[in-house]
Amino acid sequence: MAHAEWTVHGSVVLGTMTEGSWHETVNPNRLRFAGSHLVGGAVGVDRPLGNSRFRLGAEAQLVAHFGRQDHFELSVPIVLRYQPKEPTVLSSLAAGLGLSYATKVPQVEIDRNGASQRLFVHWMAEIEFDLPDPALTSFLRLHHRSDGYGIFEVDAGSTGFVFGVRKRF
Repeated sequence: MAHAEWTVHGSVVLGTMTEGSWHETVNPNRLRFAGSHLVGGAVGVDRPLGNSRFRLGAEAQLVAHFGRQDHFELSVPIVLRYQPKEPTVLSSLAAGLGLSYATKVPQVEIDRNGASQRLFVHWMAEIEFDLPDPALTSFLRLHHRSDGYGIFEVDAGSTGFVFGVRKRF
């Protein structure tokens, strides 16, 4: 029986934070930017799930926030990725869920909700696109922190639009 091999990847990201709930970020009529941005990197691993089109892995993300807020954020989600059978421009769709720790309570969350905290749930939703170099891809991602529907006591959260470039090793 063959064992599925782990794939390692690194990413660089650049993004901007929004003011509304995560579902408002995908509605052009309700989208408002928060005047705060993020830049950072991530390292991840994943492996195929049997003979399916899915991969399961984890990612460690470290981003620096600047603008209305000034702190670092470490997020560690478990990531489920779907790769189409016949990829063209679309390389994969992914969703991740884990924890996020901010070195300061995020100002964008305080401004929006009146309070927040350093440790929250983190989730991400991502669309990945092929680039001419097969080892490189680009992606668009929603980067979200929240109380996780009441898992954490403080009712707050924030969402960022992120663009990234990924290299697989």
